[in-house]
Amino acid sequence: MITRHDRGKTVWVDLECPTEDEIRDVLKEFDIDERVHEEIFTPTPFPLSIAFPGYSYLILHFPVSGSEDGTRVQEVDFIVGKKFLITARYESIESLHNLHKILEAEELLGLSGRVQPVGEILERVLCRLYTSIGEEIERVAKRLERIERDIFSGKERQTVRAISDAGRVLLRFETSLARHEEPLADFLAALSTPPFFGTNFEEHATKIAGRRTHAKSLASSYRAVSQELRITNDSLLNTSQNEVMKTLTIMAFVTFPLTLISSVFGMNTSYLPLVGKPGDFWIVLGIMIALAASFFAFFRWRRWL
Repeated sequence: MITRHDRGKTVWVDLECPTEDEIRDVLKEFDIDERVHEEIFTPTPFPLSIAFPGYSYLILHFPVSGSEDGTRVQEVDFIVGKKFLITARYESIESLHNLHKILEAEELLGLSGRVQPVGEILERVLCRLYTSIGEEIERVAKRLERIERDIFSGKERQTVRAISDAGRVLLRFETSLARHEEPLADFLAALSTPPFFGTNFEEHATKIAGRRTHAKSLASSYRAVSQELRITNDSLLNTSQNEVMKTLTIMAFVTFPLTLISSVFGMNTSYLPLVGKPGDFWIVLGIMIALAASFFAFFRWRRWL
């Protein structure tokens, strides 16, 4: 599908799930090198920036919005010339879809007659994408808040998986945004040279780079929070396990002398003290109860219980 937006003498052409013929027709219209056609039509595993005479080409990979595990990314290709912007992608991106709706509304209201530089359109597109990532990171942050409440409400065992999932999502966002840094900087620097937009583009470049930096900072900050929650959760789990082990040890220590007394009076010998005397059973039972009570009182005094 091809979507076009004209802003005076500039145009934005967005290719969503394009066919090979659609790619070829658009690139032919704007006199784009055949090598770019191959890059768009086949997936590129890494971000890339290439400056051609008259236009600049950029490939970025964005984490899929709404991806639960944060493991999928989608490629977006940008081709920028003095009078045109071409974007190509093979999945629907909600942020770009919403931007299309805004531009269509502007056209219906007659606001599209103003000449809008390509740099301004590019800023709106990239800032939308990075803002969308920031919103996704904030949603993960809300999950971390719920996880923190669960940790301190006695659900530390149930939160182990949730912490791992949130940390993995944030790691994917942080990694993807970090990989944008060098190619995006080269791309923006090329567009700020006299053959393209010159110093007029520097303000747009600063805003785009700032959006990426802000999104990456959010991902890094909240990933640090997830790591702290993991450490806290592990500490609580260890403390809980230590309490259980302490209780079991105390119970074993209390029952050991009782078992010993039972074994002594259960020996098959010709003589046993107290055995055969009136109330011998109750005397032995009383000794066992007194010993158990003494041990419990001692443990309470030492604050082991």
